[in-house]
Amino acid sequence: MIMDDYFYNGELMKCYEMAKLVVDGPEKALADKYIALLEEYDFAKYPKPTLIVEVQHAERADESYPESDAVVAIRAIKDEAAFAQHVKELEEIAKTGTASEKAQSFFTQGELFLFAHHYNESVHCFKQAVKENPNKGLYWGITGQTMHRFGWMPFDALGYLEQAIILDPNNARWKWNKALVLIQLAKDLQMAPFMANAAIALEEALADCGEHQLSLTDAIQNTINNMDSYVFS
Repeated sequence: MIMDDYFYNGELMKCYEMAKLVVDGPEKALADKYIALLEEYDFAKYPKPTLIVEVQHAERADESYPESDAVVAIRAIKDEAAFAQHVKELEEIAKTGTASEKAQSFFTQGELFLFAHHYNESVHCFKQAVKENPNKGLYWGITGQTMHRFGWMPFDALGYLEQAIILDPNNARWKWNKALVLIQLAKDLQMAPFMANAAIALEEALADCGEHQLSLTDAIQNTINNMDSYVFS
């Protein structure tokens, strides 16, 4: 069944949209099950990317993106008053700027919260960035990655990572993160299809790594090397 294929491959929005098309027949019960599950994770409320063409910047050798430069500049400020003023300006832009400016402001605030270990606030800001500009894969990807790293449910993280990969299909980091979430689901639910799809995602991620992405390449290879340690009962 295609719905099952999408589900076990972490393509949850595709699964959800397909399930909504089923009006009767033998697949109706399964479709209703997927709809109920995924609507618990707000899939009906996800922002929708538009037809606007957005530049998807590649990850740099230091694992940063051009969008992160503002965070680096702010964190370099040693004077507390100047730092507070920059944060205040960010908050003002988030209220009065264009959609693109608001999104970038929320992304910057999210990264600042991340560095300060305020993970709930970080995810909130990243989600706001997605809401303001749903066309940038980085905003979706950083949301899903942060969710996965700091204790959100796998289906929350996968929804955002899925959209990041759709918008930026050659981004190795988002595919690696997707594989990590699928591995978690395979371990938690003892369902082998998640692991099989994780292995495919890891191979794709490795193939998409640039020559400059040495640390990411090592991390992906390490995950591949440890796949055999996950044993199903």
